[in-house]
Amino acid sequence: MDIYHRLVAALIVTGLLAGCGGSGTKPQVAEAPPRAQGWQNVIRDSDRRRLAGLWSAWTRSLAQAETAGQLQRVAALGDMAVPDAARPAPAPRPGAYRCRTVRIGIRDSDAALRAVAGTAPVMLASGFLPCTIAARAGRLWFEQGIGLQRVAGTLYPDGDRQVFLGSMALAGEAGFRSYGADPDRDQVGVLRAFGDRRWRLELPWPMWQSNLAIIEIVSG
Repeated sequence: MDIYHRLVAALIVTGLLAGCGGSGTKPQVAEAPPRAQGWQNVIRDSDRRRLAGLWSAWTRSLAQAETAGQLQRVAALGDMAVPDAARPAPAPRPGAYRCRTVRIGIRDSDAALRAVAGTAPVMLASGFLPCTIAARAGRLWFEQGIGLQRVAGTLYPDGDRQVFLGSMALAGEAGFRSYGADPDRDQVGVLRAFGDRRWRLELPWPMWQSNLAIIEIVSG
């Protein structure tokens, strides 16, 4: 099955899942104690909801691309843009990498884009630019080096993925604000592998421009 048809299949499956919500009384589940210094102890409630809505961000973004007739453009990105292409793999090692950012979907809350919804691009992709992963205080730290909108933050181990809590800096700004210092700049997402020495940082509902931002991270 080629990438385009895998995306179409993903849209069908996510639509079915969205309609299969349970009813009745929810079973009581004992809550496990929070991990010391884990992301669960740091994340803001609003960002917890954003993170929980990762799959719906994928669904809405791909549906908008299909409606706009741009699903072939998304398919041209390969497995990087296939929701279920992520696979268990070790986290990237500290070092220099190359990254590109792909934004999919149009935010309903963005008045400027809503005003030109008929012409606004549903997908925007940057070229590859330098980025780094470093070790800081026992955690991994991801940082984009240059760009109009740069992202940086801490990666917290969480099973076969890394949970990202960080912030965004604009062109001309020297540094990054700490996560939680400015809710409008905060970024939350997950880092997962999708190929050999290839990872993607999935940022759902990233405040500006899109419903989903994906940062592809490759070695070299």
